[in-house]
Amino acid sequence: MNQNKKTSQGIYFAGEEPVKIKAYYKYELATMYDVSTKTFSTWINTYIKELQQFGYKKTTKLLRPEVVRFLFERIGEP
Repeated sequence: MNQNKKTSQGIYFAGEEPVKIKAYYKYELATMYDVSTKTFSTWINTYIKELQQFGYKKTTKLLRPEVVRFLFERIGEP
């Protein structure tokens, strides 16, 4: 029997934990998604208008928790 648990962020298999919502540098998230920082930046710049509402700029390196939550909702958790 597959024991999944559902949280507000998604469905996890037994033993899996959700990724913590906290401030991350772009390079940290890129590593978690197993892509280059350039690729990750390209992904998130798709949402530039929405991200600007959080005070995000293309030169931002440290992404605040609310930005991380927004990105997880849009592109999924790593």
